[in-house]
Amino acid sequence: MPPRSKRFTGSGLPEGSSTLLIRNVTVLGKRTSLRMEPEMWDALADVADREKHSVHDICNRIVESKPSAASLTAAIRVFLVNYYRMSSTEDGHRKAGHGQGDVDIIDIALNTLLKKAA
Repeated sequence: MPPRSKRFTGSGLPEGSSTLLIRNVTVLGKRTSLRMEPEMWDALADVADREKHSVHDICNRIVESKPSAASLTAAIRVFLVNYYRMSSTEDGHRKAGHGQGDVDIIDIALNTLLKKAA
């Protein structure tokens, strides 16, 4: 069976091509390539804009907080799900302080990664 990214291709794409986008980020001072869905890249950029951080800064914090066995792309996906879950209600949005500078939502979402690893 072909790798997962080759099984899930959009219509009209040549066989064996992937809808995943490869982009470079700088993590811990080193450039690395990540493959994620366009929606994940968009979500990561949206979070970075809203929280007034760069994508590189958020990736640095994720790599420092993720379980050692987890890949960076998996940890980014978990972080994004946690971020959006926390903001899915008005109460959660207020408590998280998204974009207000009161509470660092990035730390809260990253702490969830650490709890899962324990």
